[in-house]
Amino acid sequence: MPHAVMFDNVSLVRNQTPILKDVSFTLPKGQCSAILGPNGSGKTTITRAIGGQMFPTAGQITVMGQQLGKCNILELRKRIGIVNADSSGTYATGSVVNNNLTAIEAVCTGFFGTISLYNNPTADQRDHAAHMLKQVGLGHRITHKLNLLSTGEKRRCLIARALAVKPDLLILDEPTAGMDIAGREQIIAVISQILLTPDAPTVLFITHHVEELPLSTQKILLIRDGQIIADGKPDDVITPESLTQVFGCKVFVRKIHGRFWLEVLPEAWLDLI
Repeated sequence: MPHAVMFDNVSLVRNQTPILKDVSFTLPKGQCSAILGPNGSGKTTITRAIGGQMFPTAGQITVMGQQLGKCNILELRKRIGIVNADSSGTYATGSVVNNNLTAIEAVCTGFFGTISLYNNPTADQRDHAAHMLKQVGLGHRITHKLNLLSTGEKRRCLIARALAVKPDLLILDEPTAGMDIAGREQIIAVISQILLTPDAPTVLFITHHVEELPLSTQKILLIRDGQIIADGKPDDVITPESLTQVFGCKVFVRKIHGRFWLEVLPEAWLDLI
């Protein structure tokens, strides 16, 4: 099966600090894969490297058949949609937008790759933007400004924005961060619906919560301290032993109705403090 992303012995050092260490993996096209690991493990660095915001110190990265360093990175970025929980916009250019825009205007910025709306979208583009907002459950919020939307609604608006240009690769970097249960489940439901569409993009889901994994996730990478410690199908990788290793905390895992649930018993607290 063709690969959407391939890392070949990638290391990345910044300010003399190793962030990624000999990382190798592939992500298959047309599927949902997930990277799971604790804060500071290197998950977001991988997304930055895929989008060309950070370049490896060693190794080779290939995205959609294009080898980074030997391709037009600006053209490649047009094929990648990014949604993240970082509101600063410091690394994922265009993944955040002006809070004073309405939801439909925010989605329309995706056609131009801008943070604010400097161009006049066509009627077809506005219609498509409205359609995408309805698809993520925001048909009733089309004319509402982003600063009036809840955290979950704003995140779903950014997903609609990322999807409006029909990317080949959709990167969701901790898309449910800071949300309550209902907001989290809405995001998971939207992603699950996206994956069921005939022309669904390749999806890379970044998280540190196994509970968030879409049901259709077919590949899991576990990462800790900049190294991949497990790579495989969810049932093979999401085990008490592997998650205890990756999170540095004794955990148990249950699978109910196709979803994984993690449990930490109180006796494990003594090892954490």
